[in-house]
Amino acid sequence: MIKQHFKQAWTMMRQNKLFTSIYVAGTGLSIAFTMVLFIIYYVKFAPIYPEYNRARTLVISHSAIAQEGANKWNNCSSGASPKIAELVKGLPHLDQIGIGTMVPPVFGSSVLLPQSNEQLEVTQGMVDAGFWKVFTFRFLNGKPFDEETVETSLPVAVLTENLAKRIFASTDVVDKYFRLDGKEIKVVGVVADVTGATPATAADLYLPLFYGDIGNLIRPSKNPRGLLGSNANIYLTATSEDDVETLRTEVIDVLNRYDQEDKQWVHFWMDQPDVWWKNTFRNSCSNAPDILGIIRGILYMLLALLFIPAMNLCGMISSRMDERMSELGVRKAYGATNVKLVSQILTENFLLTLAGGLVGLVLAYFVALTGSEWIFNLFDTLVIPGGVNPSFTVEMLFNPILFLTVFGLCVLLNLISVLVPTILALRHSIIYTIQSKR
Repeated sequence: MIKQHFKQAWTMMRQNKLFTSIYVAGTGLSIAFTMVLFIIYYVKFAPIYPEYNRARTLVISHSAIAQEGANKWNNCSSGASPKIAELVKGLPHLDQIGIGTMVPPVFGSSVLLPQSNEQLEVTQGMVDAGFWKVFTFRFLNGKPFDEETVETSLPVAVLTENLAKRIFASTDVVDKYFRLDGKEIKVVGVVADVTGATPATAADLYLPLFYGDIGNLIRPSKNPRGLLGSNANIYLTATSEDDVETLRTEVIDVLNRYDQEDKQWVHFWMDQPDVWWKNTFRNSCSNAPDILGIIRGILYMLLALLFIPAMNLCGMISSRMDERMSELGVRKAYGATNVKLVSQILTENFLLTLAGGLVGLVLAYFVALTGSEWIFNLFDTLVIPGGVNPSFTVEMLFNPILFLTVFGLCVLLNLISVLVPTILALRHSIIYTIQSKR
C-alpha cells in the first residue's frame, strides 16, 4: 500500500511540474532562511569551541555607578572592574572565574610579518589566568600564561594557529619572539583558531590582562571609581548547570554587601550577572536588555518565514483540490475510503516537502558559507568594524538536530496546510465531486 502511494505520488508530481516546482521552491526557501535564523541563535547560545561551558557560565559585562545617596546612575561603562574577581573568590558554588576583553584592530595594534616586512592588524585578547580555565581552548603547543605573569605584565602571548603560521610559517613556535607595535613579545603557546562568531573569545593573539596601555586602563588601581570597569568582562562558571542560579544569587549578595560598605559609590548592575544567552543581547550599559521584546521579534520573524508561506501553500492546495474533485469522486465511487484518499494526498505532499527540505538545506549552507560576515551582524545593534572573521565552523553547520527541528516545523505546517483543504473537499458527496468539473 505504501509503495503504491509513493508510485502514485511520483506520477502526480511529474504530471504537474509547475505546481511541483512552486511547492518545492517555496518550501525550500522557507526552510533555508528559517534554518539560517536557527543557526545564528544556535551559535549564540549552544556550547561550541572554545565556549563549551556556556550553560554554566555567568557574565558581568557592564557597570554603572552614582555618588552615594543617588537613585540613578550618572556614569556607566562597558565592562566591570577586576576587583569583582577578588570579591567573589571562595563562593560555595563558584568553579572558575576569568576576566577578558577582545580589542579589535580599530584601536591600532599590528604585528610585523618578517617575511614581507608588512604590518598586520590584529585583534588582541586581554585575559587573565582564569580565562583559560573558564574557556576550553585547544592548545596545539605550549600552555597558557599564569597568574604571576598577568600581575607582572610580562610581554608574552598565546597565538592562534593562523597567526603563528603567518608570522613563523609554523605552529611549533614556543619561546620564539615576534614584534607587536614595535615591541618584542615572547610566544608561550599556540591555540586552535577561534572564529569571530564567538566574540567573547575571538582574537588573533592573547596577552596578559594588564599588559600595555590597554592593560593599564583595566588595572583596578588605575580606576578608583568603585567597581566601574573599562571593557573587561567577568566570567564565572558554576560547579554545575543546576547551581547557576544559586551562584547568581551569591554573586548578587556579594555585590550588595560591597555597596553597603562603600560610602562613596552606589552601583547599578541592571540585573547582572547574566546567564550566557541573556548576555548575548546586552549591548548597553544604561539598561537591561528587553528580553520580551527580543522574543517577540524572533517570533515575528518565524511567523514571516514559516506561517505566511504555509498560508499561501494552503491556498495553493485548496485550488489544486478543486481541480482534482472529479478524480477524488471517481476513486470514492470505486471504493476508496476518505482515509486512503487523505493518506495518498499526504504522501504526495510529504515527498514535495522532503524535496523542498533538501533544497532548503543546500541553500541554507550556501547562504551561511557565502554570507557569514553579514549574517552574524544581522541582529547586533553594536558592531565594531574589523576583528576576527566571523566564519562558520563544521560543528556550527553540520548539526542534524538543528536541521531536523526546522524540517519538522515545516512538515507540521505543511501537513496542516494540506489537511484543511483536503478534509473540506472530501466532505462532499460522490455525486457532487464527480460532477463538480463537468
